[in-house]
Amino acid sequence: MSNSIEKSFTATLSMFDHKLNFLELLYEKPALATVHMFSGGFFTGKPQTLDHSRLLGIRPNEQGGSVHPLKLHFRYTANGYVLSIKNSGEYYNKLISESWLNVLGAVDSDDDDPTTFTLIDHQNRPITLDNITPTHIPVSLVTEDNKYVGGQTYRGSPYVYLARTEERSKITFILSILEREVPHTKS
Repeated sequence: MSNSIEKSFTATLSMFDHKLNFLELLYEKPALATVHMFSGGFFTGKPQTLDHSRLLGIRPNEQGGSVHPLKLHFRYTANGYVLSIKNSGEYYNKLISESWLNVLGAVDSDDDDPTTFTLIDHQNRPITLDNITPTHIPVSLVTEDNKYVGGQTYRGSPYVYLARTEERSKITFILSILEREVPHTKS
């Protein structure tokens, strides 16, 4: 147990040239998208309008508005880090996990099978808190199925989502350590 606490921490996750957060904070609530579930063929299916407020996305910095950095608790497990939200508000203590198609968003913290993430440094090596000495470090995130976290668009939606993608679409994030050796709390 202590080993997991020693490798657990709170940090913000941000980007150099984009804002990163929930779509409702990047745009407005509700963050609605009319998406086509199928493409091509004789019958493409009726477009559906969905509320994507709880999904994670990115938006270029020059598109105005201010957004607080995404504050997360990185709970170390043998399979990787489980990320829980530490920003105040509706999503506090919810987990970051696959929520819609390959897109990441807020899910209840009692999820039995949360998505786990491996931190990857600029030399493509997996790292834990043991390997992080500076306060700010560039990292990529890889899910347990070896997919990178990157930007993804969907036909009919105006948003760029954070999703499980191929390596060519990966994002390099700025991980800023706030506190080390932080146990996970449910409240």
